[in-house]
Amino acid sequence: MSGSILFVCTANVCRSVLMHYAFVSATSEGGEWTVASAGTTPNLGAMPCELAVSLVPDASSQALAANHRSAPIQNEQLDADIIIAASRTERAELARLSPSVRPRLFTLSEAVLLGRHLQMHQPLESAGVNTVRGVAELLDSQRGVIVIPRPARQRQVLRGRPDRSPLDVPDVHMKGHHAHLRMLKRVLAESTELASQLGRLPSLGAPSEKRDRLGLV
Repeated sequence: MSGSILFVCTANVCRSVLMHYAFVSATSEGGEWTVASAGTTPNLGAMPCELAVSLVPDASSQALAANHRSAPIQNEQLDADIIIAASRTERAELARLSPSVRPRLFTLSEAVLLGRHLQMHQPLESAGVNTVRGVAELLDSQRGVIVIPRPARQRQVLRGRPDRSPLDVPDVHMKGHHAHLRMLKRVLAESTELASQLGRLPSLGAPSEKRDRLGLV
Protein backbone atom coordinates (compact mmCIF):
# COMPACT_ATOMS: atom_id res chain seq x y z
CA MET A 1 0.00 0.00 0.00
CA SER A 2 1.19 3.51 -0.74
CA GLY A 3 -0.14 6.85 0.38
CA SER A 4 0.52 9.93 2.47
CA ILE A 5 -0.46 10.49 6.08
CA LEU A 6 0.00 13.38 8.51
CA PHE A 7 -0.12 13.00 12.30
CA VAL A 8 -0.89 16.05 14.44
CA CYS A 9 -0.92 16.90 18.12
CA THR A 10 -0.34 20.18 19.95
CA ALA A 11 3.41 20.31 20.56
CA ASN A 12 4.71 17.61 18.18
CA VAL A 13 7.01 16.15 20.82
CA CYS A 14 5.02 13.25 22.26
CA ARG A 15 1.73 11.91 20.90
CA SER A 16 2.18 12.74 17.20
CA VAL A 17 5.83 11.68 17.33
CA LEU A 18 4.91 8.20 18.57
CA MET A 19 2.03 7.98 16.07
CA HIS A 20 4.43 8.97 13.29
CA TYR A 21 7.23 6.53 14.02
CA ALA A 22 5.06 3.66 15.24
CA PHE A 23 3.28 3.90 11.89
CA VAL A 24 6.63 4.01 10.06
CA SER A 25 7.73 0.93 11.98
CA ALA A 26 4.51 -0.94 11.22
CA THR A 27 4.65 -0.17 7.49
CA SER A 28 8.40 -0.49 6.94
CA GLU A 29 8.04 -3.78 5.07
CA GLY A 30 4.83 -3.06 3.18
CA GLY A 31 4.13 -0.29 0.73
CA GLU A 32 5.71 3.06 0.10
CA TRP A 33 4.33 5.54 2.60
CA THR A 34 5.07 9.22 3.01
CA VAL A 35 4.62 10.03 6.68
CA ALA A 36 4.94 13.30 8.59
CA SER A 37 3.94 14.79 11.91
CA ALA A 38 3.47 18.36 13.10
CA GLY A 39 2.05 20.42 15.93
CA THR A 40 -0.71 22.99 16.04
CA THR A 41 1.28 25.18 18.48
CA PRO A 42 4.77 23.66 18.74
CA ASN A 43 7.89 25.10 20.31
CA LEU A 44 9.90 25.02 17.09
CA GLY A 45 12.81 22.59 17.18
CA ALA A 46 11.98 21.00 20.54
CA MET A 47 13.32 17.52 21.20
CA PRO A 48 10.89 14.59 21.38
CA CYS A 49 9.61 13.01 24.55
CA GLU A 50 12.10 10.33 25.63
CA LEU A 51 9.37 7.98 26.82
CA ALA A 52 7.55 8.24 23.50
CA VAL A 53 10.78 7.52 21.61
CA SER A 54 11.52 4.52 23.83
CA LEU A 55 8.23 2.87 22.78
CA VAL A 56 8.90 3.00 19.03
CA PRO A 57 9.10 -0.70 18.16
CA ASP A 58 12.16 -1.12 15.94
CA ALA A 59 15.67 0.31 16.23
CA SER A 60 15.78 2.14 12.90
CA SER A 61 12.44 3.90 13.45
CA GLN A 62 13.41 4.65 17.02
CA ALA A 63 16.61 6.33 15.81
CA LEU A 64 14.56 8.47 13.42
CA ALA A 65 12.22 9.42 16.26
CA ALA A 66 15.13 10.40 18.51
CA ASN A 67 16.33 12.82 15.82
CA HIS A 68 12.86 14.30 15.32
CA ARG A 69 12.38 17.99 16.11
CA SER A 70 9.02 19.66 16.58
CA ALA A 71 7.61 21.64 13.69
CA PRO A 72 4.44 23.52 12.80
CA ILE A 73 2.00 22.37 10.15
CA GLN A 74 2.94 23.36 6.62
CA ASN A 75 0.12 24.18 4.22
CA GLU A 76 1.31 21.58 1.70
CA GLN A 77 1.14 18.86 4.36
CA LEU A 78 -2.62 19.35 4.53
CA ASP A 79 -2.81 17.70 1.11
CA ALA A 80 -2.00 14.35 2.73
CA ASP A 81 -4.37 11.52 1.82
CA ILE A 82 -5.45 11.16 5.44
CA ILE A 83 -4.80 13.36 8.48
CA ILE A 84 -4.81 11.94 11.99
CA ALA A 85 -5.11 14.18 15.05
CA ALA A 86 -4.48 13.13 18.63
CA SER A 87 -7.72 14.61 19.93
CA ARG A 88 -10.83 16.51 18.91
CA THR A 89 -9.09 19.72 19.98
CA GLU A 90 -6.43 19.40 17.28
CA ARG A 91 -9.02 18.06 14.85
CA ALA A 92 -11.11 21.20 15.34
CA GLU A 93 -8.10 23.48 14.93
CA LEU A 94 -7.16 21.78 11.68
CA ALA A 95 -10.73 22.01 10.39
CA ARG A 96 -10.75 25.74 11.14
CA LEU A 97 -7.37 26.15 9.48
CA SER A 98 -8.46 24.36 6.32
CA PRO A 99 -12.15 23.38 6.09
CA SER A 100 -11.51 21.35 2.95
CA VAL A 101 -9.61 18.69 4.95
CA ARG A 102 -12.66 17.68 7.01
CA PRO A 103 -13.49 14.51 5.00
CA ARG A 104 -9.88 13.32 5.43
CA LEU A 105 -9.47 14.36 9.07
CA PHE A 106 -9.97 12.03 12.04
CA THR A 107 -8.70 11.55 15.54
CA LEU A 108 -6.55 8.44 15.91
CA SER A 109 -9.14 6.60 18.00
CA GLU A 110 -11.93 7.68 15.67
CA ALA A 111 -10.13 6.34 12.59
CA VAL A 112 -9.43 3.01 14.30
CA LEU A 113 -13.02 2.59 15.52
CA LEU A 114 -14.43 3.44 12.10
CA GLY A 115 -11.92 1.06 10.52
CA ARG A 116 -13.06 -1.77 12.78
CA HIS A 117 -16.66 -1.08 11.81
CA LEU A 118 -15.80 -1.15 8.11
CA GLN A 119 -13.87 -4.38 8.48
CA MET A 120 -16.96 -6.01 10.00
CA HIS A 121 -19.51 -4.62 7.53
CA GLN A 122 -17.65 -3.54 4.40
CA PRO A 123 -14.09 -4.95 4.33
CA LEU A 124 -11.66 -2.83 2.34
CA GLU A 125 -10.55 -5.88 0.39
CA SER A 126 -14.03 -6.15 -1.15
CA ALA A 127 -15.11 -2.49 -1.14
CA GLY A 128 -13.55 -1.62 -4.49
CA VAL A 129 -11.25 0.92 -2.84
CA ASN A 130 -7.58 1.04 -3.78
CA THR A 131 -6.36 4.42 -2.52
CA VAL A 132 -5.91 5.92 0.92
CA ARG A 133 -8.17 8.81 -0.06
CA GLY A 134 -10.79 6.24 -0.92
CA VAL A 135 -10.42 4.77 2.55
CA ALA A 136 -10.78 8.24 4.06
CA GLU A 137 -14.02 8.71 2.11
CA LEU A 138 -15.33 5.38 3.40
CA LEU A 139 -14.40 6.25 6.98
CA ASP A 140 -16.03 9.66 6.62
CA SER A 141 -19.23 8.04 5.35
CA GLN A 142 -19.49 6.04 8.57
CA ARG A 143 -19.37 8.98 10.95
CA GLY A 144 -22.54 9.04 12.99
CA VAL A 145 -23.35 5.46 11.99
CA ILE A 146 -21.51 3.64 14.76
CA VAL A 147 -22.08 3.98 18.48
CA ILE A 148 -18.91 5.23 20.14
CA PRO A 149 -18.15 3.05 23.18
CA ARG A 150 -17.58 4.81 26.48
CA PRO A 151 -15.63 3.45 29.45
CA ALA A 152 -17.99 1.74 31.88
CA ARG A 153 -16.69 3.76 34.81
CA GLN A 154 -16.24 7.07 33.06
CA ARG A 155 -16.50 9.82 35.65
CA GLN A 156 -19.09 12.54 35.19
CA VAL A 157 -18.22 16.15 35.90
CA LEU A 158 -20.25 19.33 36.22
CA ARG A 159 -23.49 19.51 34.22
CA GLY A 160 -23.34 15.78 33.55
CA ARG A 161 -20.67 16.03 30.85
CA PRO A 162 -18.13 13.21 30.55
CA ASP A 163 -14.61 14.27 31.49
CA ARG A 164 -13.05 12.55 28.49
CA SER A 165 -14.17 11.37 25.08
CA PRO A 166 -13.10 7.91 23.84
CA LEU A 167 -12.24 9.66 20.57
CA ASP A 168 -9.43 11.60 22.25
CA VAL A 169 -5.89 10.67 23.16
CA PRO A 170 -5.40 13.40 25.76
CA ASP A 171 -2.17 15.19 26.59
CA VAL A 172 -1.29 13.82 30.04
CA HIS A 173 2.41 14.63 29.85
CA MET A 174 2.30 16.44 33.18
CA LYS A 175 0.04 14.00 35.05
CA GLY A 176 2.67 11.56 36.18
CA HIS A 177 4.64 8.68 34.70
CA HIS A 178 1.94 6.02 34.93
CA ALA A 179 -0.74 8.11 33.23
CA HIS A 180 1.76 9.20 30.60
CA LEU A 181 2.91 5.63 29.91
CA ARG A 182 -0.67 4.33 29.74
CA MET A 183 -1.57 7.00 27.19
CA LEU A 184 1.50 6.28 25.06
CA LYS A 185 0.85 2.54 25.07
CA ARG A 186 -2.61 3.31 23.73
CA VAL A 187 -1.09 5.51 21.02
CA LEU A 188 1.28 2.69 20.06
CA ALA A 189 -1.49 0.09 19.90
CA GLU A 190 -3.88 2.27 17.91
CA SER A 191 -1.20 3.53 15.48
CA THR A 192 -0.16 -0.05 14.79
CA GLU A 193 -3.79 -1.07 14.27
CA LEU A 194 -4.35 1.84 11.89
CA ALA A 195 -1.33 0.74 9.86
CA SER A 196 -2.74 -2.78 9.72
CA GLN A 197 -6.14 -1.52 8.57
CA LEU A 198 -4.65 0.60 5.79
CA GLY A 199 -2.30 -2.23 4.86
CA ARG A 200 -5.26 -4.27 3.63
CA LEU A 201 -5.37 -2.16 0.49
CA PRO A 202 -3.51 -3.30 -2.64
CA SER A 203 -0.07 -1.82 -3.16
CA LEU A 204 0.00 1.23 -5.38
CA GLY A 205 2.99 3.28 -6.37
CA ALA A 206 2.83 6.83 -5.01
CA PRO A 207 4.18 9.34 -7.54
CA SER A 208 7.48 10.72 -6.30
CA GLU A 209 6.61 14.23 -7.47
CA LYS A 210 3.63 14.22 -5.11
CA ARG A 211 5.80 13.18 -2.17
CA ASP A 212 8.26 15.95 -2.97
CA ARG A 213 5.44 18.49 -3.21
CA LEU A 214 3.98 17.44 0.11
CA GLY A 215 7.31 17.71 1.86
CA LEU A 216 6.54 14.54 3.82
CA VAL A 217 9.38 12.45 5.21
